[in-house]
Amino acid sequence: MFRTLFTPLSARFSLPSPLSSPRQTATEVLSDPDDIDPEDFARDVLVELMRNSTERLKTADTLQERIEVLTEIHKIMLQDACTKDVFREMDGFLVLMSVLSTIHPTFSQESLKDSAGPELLESTRLVFLILSEALHKHNENVEYFKTTVGLESFSQAVLALVSDARTVKQTMSFLACLALHNFAWSRFFLHLTGADYATMDRKFQDFSQHMGLIHVPEALLVLYNASVLPDRDDPVLRYMGTKLLDRLALHKHRNQCVLSSLGLVRSLFERLCGGAQLPKAERQVVQKLMKRLLDHNVQTEDARLMFQRAIKSDNTLDSDVLEVLRAGMKVKWPEHFSFESPAALRVSRNGSRALPSTGFTFMVWLWIEQVPRDKTHNIFSISTGDRDIFSMKLRPDGSLDCASTGNKEPAVLKAHLAKGRWTHVTLIHYPHRGTKPTVRLFVDGGMVDSVQWQYPRGDANVDRPYIIGDSSSDACLNWCIASAYLFSLPLPDELPRIIHDLGPRYVSRFQAADLIRFLTYEAATSLNINLYARAEQTKGSAAEVKHLINSFKNGLGINESSIIFSISPATTLFENKDAGESNDAAMDNDVFVARCNGLDLAMWEIGGAAVALRLVQLAQNPHEVSRALGVLTDGLRNSWQNSEDMEQLRGYEILADILRKKCHLINMTGFETLFEFLGMNFRSPDHSTIVNTVAYRAIALDFQLWSRTRREIQLVHLEHFATLLDTSRHKRFNMKQRMSKMGVVRKLLFVLQTDWYPSDMLPFLLETLKVVAEANFSIDDAIRPLVSYLAANLHEMSGGASSPRSIISRIDHQNAQYKAEQVFRMFASILDNPNMFNKFTAVLPLTRICLLLLGDRPTPLIATLVLRMISTALTISTSFSRKFELVSGWNVLRLVLPYGWDPTVQDAAFDVLLGRSRDKREIVPTVVCPHIVPAIFASLKLSLDSSRVSDDTQVRVAATNYVEHLLEALIDTHSTSPTFREVFRSNAVTQSFIDAYKMYSTSVAYSLEIDQGTIRVLEKLSHLGLSIALDNAVVVSQKQEIMDILQSAESLLNPRATQETSVDAAAVVGTKSRRRRMASVRLSMQLGESAVKRSIIRIHEWRKSVVITERKRLRKTVLDLREHNRQIAALTDWSTVLTTERGLWTKPDVIPRWRLDETEGPYRVRKKLEHDNEEMPSSKVDHQQIGDVAELDVDTQSIMQIEVPPWSESYDLSSTDIEDQLGEEIVEDKHRRVRHELEPGDVIEAVKTVARISGVDSSPGLLIFGRSHLYLLDSLVENDDGEVIDAHDAPRKLFFVPGSIMDLDSHQRAQRWPHDQIMSFSDRTFLFRDVALEVYFRDSRSLLVVFVDRKQRREMTGRLSQIISRMGGDPGSAGLMKSPFTGKLSAKVSSAFGSRMASGFNSDELAIAQRKWQSREISNFTYLSILNQVSGRTPSDATQYPVFPWVLNDYTSHKLDFSKADTFRDLSLPMGALTEARRDAAGSRYENLMSVGEKPFHYGTHFSSSMIVCHFLIRMEPYTHMFKTLQGGDWDLPDRLFIDLKRAYSSASQDIRGDVRELIPEFFSCPEFLENAANLDFGVQQNTGEKIHDVKLPPWAKNDPLLFIVLHRKALESDYVSEHLPQWIDLIWGYKQGDPESYNVFHPLSYEGAIDLDAITDDLEREATVGIIHNFGQTPRKIFASPHPNRHMHGNSALPLGIIYGIAEDYHILTQGSRPLKDLGADQPVRNLILDLIGQQVVPCPDGSLCVPSRPHEGIIWDRGLASTGTLKVVVDRKVSQVVESAFCCCATFADADTLVTGSTDNMVRLWHFTRNDRSREQPVSIQLTHLMRGHTARVISIATSRAWSLIVSGSKDGSAALWDLNRGVYTRSIWHGSGSSAEIHLVAVNESTGYIATCSRDRLWLHTINARPIVSLDLSDAAPSPLYPPVTSIAFLERDYSHTDLIATGAPDGTIALRTWDANSTHEGEKAQWRFVTLKTLKVKSESRFRSSIPCVTALRFVGESLYHGEDTGKLYGWELPD
Repeated sequence: MFRTLFTPLSARFSLPSPLSSPRQTATEVLSDPDDIDPEDFARDVLVELMRNSTERLKTADTLQERIEVLTEIHKIMLQDACTKDVFREMDGFLVLMSVLSTIHPTFSQESLKDSAGPELLESTRLVFLILSEALHKHNENVEYFKTTVGLESFSQAVLALVSDARTVKQTMSFLACLALHNFAWSRFFLHLTGADYATMDRKFQDFSQHMGLIHVPEALLVLYNASVLPDRDDPVLRYMGTKLLDRLALHKHRNQCVLSSLGLVRSLFERLCGGAQLPKAERQVVQKLMKRLLDHNVQTEDARLMFQRAIKSDNTLDSDVLEVLRAGMKVKWPEHFSFESPAALRVSRNGSRALPSTGFTFMVWLWIEQVPRDKTHNIFSISTGDRDIFSMKLRPDGSLDCASTGNKEPAVLKAHLAKGRWTHVTLIHYPHRGTKPTVRLFVDGGMVDSVQWQYPRGDANVDRPYIIGDSSSDACLNWCIASAYLFSLPLPDELPRIIHDLGPRYVSRFQAADLIRFLTYEAATSLNINLYARAEQTKGSAAEVKHLINSFKNGLGINESSIIFSISPATTLFENKDAGESNDAAMDNDVFVARCNGLDLAMWEIGGAAVALRLVQLAQNPHEVSRALGVLTDGLRNSWQNSEDMEQLRGYEILADILRKKCHLINMTGFETLFEFLGMNFRSPDHSTIVNTVAYRAIALDFQLWSRTRREIQLVHLEHFATLLDTSRHKRFNMKQRMSKMGVVRKLLFVLQTDWYPSDMLPFLLETLKVVAEANFSIDDAIRPLVSYLAANLHEMSGGASSPRSIISRIDHQNAQYKAEQVFRMFASILDNPNMFNKFTAVLPLTRICLLLLGDRPTPLIATLVLRMISTALTISTSFSRKFELVSGWNVLRLVLPYGWDPTVQDAAFDVLLGRSRDKREIVPTVVCPHIVPAIFASLKLSLDSSRVSDDTQVRVAATNYVEHLLEALIDTHSTSPTFREVFRSNAVTQSFIDAYKMYSTSVAYSLEIDQGTIRVLEKLSHLGLSIALDNAVVVSQKQEIMDILQSAESLLNPRATQETSVDAAAVVGTKSRRRRMASVRLSMQLGESAVKRSIIRIHEWRKSVVITERKRLRKTVLDLREHNRQIAALTDWSTVLTTERGLWTKPDVIPRWRLDETEGPYRVRKKLEHDNEEMPSSKVDHQQIGDVAELDVDTQSIMQIEVPPWSESYDLSSTDIEDQLGEEIVEDKHRRVRHELEPGDVIEAVKTVARISGVDSSPGLLIFGRSHLYLLDSLVENDDGEVIDAHDAPRKLFFVPGSIMDLDSHQRAQRWPHDQIMSFSDRTFLFRDVALEVYFRDSRSLLVVFVDRKQRREMTGRLSQIISRMGGDPGSAGLMKSPFTGKLSAKVSSAFGSRMASGFNSDELAIAQRKWQSREISNFTYLSILNQVSGRTPSDATQYPVFPWVLNDYTSHKLDFSKADTFRDLSLPMGALTEARRDAAGSRYENLMSVGEKPFHYGTHFSSSMIVCHFLIRMEPYTHMFKTLQGGDWDLPDRLFIDLKRAYSSASQDIRGDVRELIPEFFSCPEFLENAANLDFGVQQNTGEKIHDVKLPPWAKNDPLLFIVLHRKALESDYVSEHLPQWIDLIWGYKQGDPESYNVFHPLSYEGAIDLDAITDDLEREATVGIIHNFGQTPRKIFASPHPNRHMHGNSALPLGIIYGIAEDYHILTQGSRPLKDLGADQPVRNLILDLIGQQVVPCPDGSLCVPSRPHEGIIWDRGLASTGTLKVVVDRKVSQVVESAFCCCATFADADTLVTGSTDNMVRLWHFTRNDRSREQPVSIQLTHLMRGHTARVISIATSRAWSLIVSGSKDGSAALWDLNRGVYTRSIWHGSGSSAEIHLVAVNESTGYIATCSRDRLWLHTINARPIVSLDLSDAAPSPLYPPVTSIAFLERDYSHTDLIATGAPDGTIALRTWDANSTHEGEKAQWRFVTLKTLKVKSESRFRSSIPCVTALRFVGESLYHGEDTGKLYGWELPD
């Protein structure tokens, strides 16, 4: 089998032997043995022996012979390594394969024994032994074995041995020996038959010392495949084979790299999840191995398979697959180089000096497996080959040694480089200038050491001066690097930290301004914490930190020219010796490139974050939820793309929404997974921080979600706040930088007002509220929300604002007051902290707040807490008491405190009275605040009252107890405190006691019986009274009064005793006068009363306003929440994209339904179809910064410094003060429903309810003018209050448009256009009402809306005019028309004209169009389109659809003859007058009507009406649906439908009872409407019983709708029609409109002005009139008053007047220009030809660059090498204006001057928008990503766009071309070429004038219509193959407004350009049309040089007008011209 592979090498050895010295030929060597060095002689003998032995081996037959020869070869090889080369060159490897493959058959002939014979085994062993030796440490042989022998041959050779059960174990053992280069394994798999797993594991233990490096990975792959052969069911071998790989992967990191590159993942995955049940032990080992391999690398297609399998067909998850994904997502490895020393990379130089004189910075990401104990190892050196100029070595202790030519002694830089983790090392060497020369070392971004050290001297003049690694023979360090950089300047100290934070996956060149994008959430947070710490420490340098932040936001400022090298597996090209390319670097010895494509990156390519979200959505039990969350969070954690994606699609909110529906499934694991992702650290909580604010806000603060989870989850969720804000060492950062803007306090207060949480959770909620409030106790975040909440909820308001109960079911009203009290208690406990208290009093007037919270009838708890606040205030502030008095506080207390009295209040009151010192017993109590005493006595009085008069005995008993308690305290205080006794100097105080005493004793005196309680009270009162009276502070008169009462009380207590009291009143009282003092007391009391009243009223008002505000807030919060939940639930795009045709989980049986797209092609042609499902998923990208570096709010003021509040505590509470402090304006958001539709940052400026007209339907909507965009949102209207509501809920009058059919349900859309897209607008009529407006956009869309009245339309047109004039036109971008067909480059003219096409024309423009038509510059079709447009016809309104003529009369022939006049219809008469009979009928109808005095008309029907349009288009949505609507919901009778073209024509032209309809533009442009693609059931024809399906076509169309359209259009453009068209124009738009002579009068109602719908008030009559319009149609506006001029028909009528030759007609006289027009240089093949209309030139662009159309000074360049991240640069005037890193760009094209489309290596298509800012010198032009389109499964390699058709076509390596909508960025459909490398689509092109799409792979060239309907293909597989180029290398369409001959040009590598057309002429009669390509001419490109070999390859083609341009791989651009 292998004989065929041998190459006759004898010839090679007759030349000088490559191994002997070059001067001696082989014969000399043998003939003259004396001159030879004995060593060389011995070597030559061995070489000769090796040759002979290898030759003998080829012929050896028997096993014995083979064994001898093999033994000999092995011996020779061991003696001298040079014989390994001879062995290879003599085809030794191929002979060995041959031996291996033939051993087995000989064995089966010779012995039929069961076991393998010893000879067989010996020969097999020897083969493996030789293989192993030949490959050992011999790079050429290894390379040869890999490439020339190949895995395929090797596995084939061993196949027989491993398939036979007798030899398999021995062979597998040998394979293991070969793989590890260790023959100790040669019996490893033997003697294990039927062994149990323990025995096998023991065997592994025995062999553990033989584990080593894998040398020949191919052998392991063969071994693995042998162990799992499908027809062998041997669990022992399977287990052993898999376990061996697993143990090897575990043994060494390098083994893991090697194994993960073998592609075993899919096989392991199939074993694990393929459905077969594995034994447990085997299952575990497969899982382990799989996890190890996934850790490293997964192919995207394998990952796709895994994700696909994760969801079963019934939409449940497969838990096995989920487990694999969960394990595989924990990605640890970036792409890296693995070094098994000795190993190194040698890097090429690129500058003049190898050692820059300006200093340098070396940076490397490294991972060390183990550090050798005894020696240093080189990490990086700059060397001349024999000596190092500079070197950095790793010491055994983890420090670094630096040595250089500048210093005798090495410098030791102390560091501790840890093993087994990725570490970032930066070494910065400053030279001597200015400062002392120093070396600084940074590890992981932080500086660890700095040493003063001389800069090296000298320079290295070698090609590769830089060495990374150590290739000295005794090196033994095993390590990896991810990337290494060398800069020619010392970087600033801040940068290593940021570069470290970018992580080891970052491999670009630090040029992007938005580098912050590439930070993961954790990295961004650690950077922020760092900056925050710096800002906090250096209070003064906040500005410096701000400067730092800004510098990160605008890139790092590293100049690209200062990068000497940047090395990483993804971006470095290595030396290729065969091709002689030295490239960037070379590998020395044992370097392995580990390609690590993590599962998270694969997920990004497959579908991004949505993929993992979908898994969470489908999870159905706690286990699945936690696993799926693991997949999601790990997929986001290290991938900036997925994180960005997640934020784009609002993924965190969607996740919260999904989890709300699954809250009972969240277990502890799920919770921890989620919160670890948010930044919690459950192992060391003090490291917890919030890393991802977006996710944290959406998930952690969604209390609605957490309140429904299990109790233990609720608890840990609430606890996490304390961890973040109290336990964590980053608590200040968490609060200030993360939570402060989130309004957590307000959220918690809202939660308290709902009944979400069960009541037993209240204490935990309050604790959380306290933690959060304390953490940021500021006015806005905590104080105002809390106080407002308390003010509104502590007291029941009587009446006042209406309760929001009606709208909110979940608000908890029952417990509102209870909860508020608990919050108040918590709030008071915060205020106990003096620090907090000071913050509070600094911002709010405490005095009034106390009164506000106290209320009119406080509960004891409220009273206690208010008193507690007062007592705190008294201890802290000396002026409080006076201030409180100013607001009548003490008086108010006296009035209200009694109502809330109980012992706790009493305690609090005495705290106020005596200060807190009263707890200490030994101190004599002193009165601190006497003002409280009146309140205490007032309470005493009230309690005494209620103890007597209350009806409720319980109340009486309680009151009695309170009184006793109070009296005891008073007596006690009075006796112990002298200061208290002084209080009674105040008459008022004493009087208040007297009144209470008197009243009580009187009441007791009148009662019938006295119980014990009363007696006790009276006794204590008397006791107190006596004490007071005995004190000298009391005036005499009052003493007297007390004594009087005392006596009466005494008599009550002891009635039997003598009347004489034991106290002598006179002695107590004395005898002074007391009248005057009393009077003065009373006066001051009255003055005080009015102030108190005022104060109370004010507080009342204030509370009322707070309550109203809070209720509004509550209502707003509830509505916002509801709207938010509605919006998020409505976001389904993210999941639909996964199930569409090209999605990950495509639904296999879904047949797509199509509808006509409203996007228009040139001249308003609509023929593109779009998906008819409600919403194709959007690919839009919104811009918000991910992982942002926060603007830091640095707190420069120290906390304790309290400012004086801006308001004074004035006596009079003016209402304005109050508003300032708590009142916030809660604005009711009336546009809540639409806010989320706005572009970020846009503001609504005007809103109008309109109806959007589409065909006959109108759907109500909102037209919104934003500051930057215009929006139209369907199904929403504004109600009378200006609130936006659903049209379903609105009264009909708001949006009813008379006469339209309201459609509230179908196809609701939200459309938006930036202002610069608005091109023009024109007023329109709709059903004869002049209230409509049509707006035209640059993106080929238009919008027809109807307003309520003209006034509103005027208002809007005013706004539109402003926008259009403000935006101004940009000549380059105005939809650069659509046909560069005129002359040599005068396309300019036609383009300016074409772009105005859509807008309203004025008379001169109409005149220009007419002249252009006359001179044949525009086609008949185009001219008719313009006339339709001018007369107000629009495809958006079916009642005024464009009108086109019937042009043919022949629907029966098999071939059309355009030279005969009777092929055509007579265009001088209307359809109703084409036959004599019809003319008579029309004439008599006219006469009859005239005779009876009616308005006469010829025809009752019309040539165009909505009914006619829908009748023709019935097979195509949305007209199918409209037809039914017009018919009242059903089809018409089957026979009356549009079935047959011939029949339709005869009905319209001949039948007396027929109709008079004309045609619509689709008959000339859109084949789809003739086919019943949707398989609608129209019924059967009555007369024939035939099922109605497609439209029957005339015989000449050969059953092909496309051929019909092509020929019909040809007829329209024929000379006959061109000559006669003016007569038809006169009938429709001209002077014959309504002309009786021409039989051209229609029903009077069809003329403009005949009907005024607004004047009809009766609804029924109006509906009837509308029906008439729909049926009778509307005659177009008259636009010509005189006969229409004729067309000039002389010359070639296919070309414009004055142009003699055209390429399509005269291709045979095309000649190539003699000189190149441009030359880019030989190494720059021309890839693209761009048209510059302004400079009138064609600009050639080389590979990897592209200039903007018509702006040749602007362009983009991208890095297109194999090794690149597709960095995209925007260039203006050769200066880089912007760098976009990781754009993954590999091909690009411009749709217009503002829109760039790129194809990407990550399988996506990206859409970018250009923004120009002339004011910025730094960045005059920038691009921004607007859409990211997924669909392809392999990289995109070709791309084309058409602005005219709003189409993108992308060709990919997956064998498909995808079609996308350019405006919306959505996928429409695919064109498939097959699979495999020959089906990769490397060329795509779109014809701007017809929309045809050409796609080309190596196998085929295909042509499709714009709707991907195949037309014709060309087989290229037999073209002469060229290794470098495919058979077709370029492609271009000839573009004209209309071309009679379609033309496509293809360029080839052999320097030819083929001009081809396609037709169906070769079709046989009766068959369906067969299209064929026809080659018109093959042009031969001139070759510059004389040599045959240098034929240029045609790499680019472009037609411009009637010229052809081609670009070559030589870099030259040539033109092909026709004679003038």
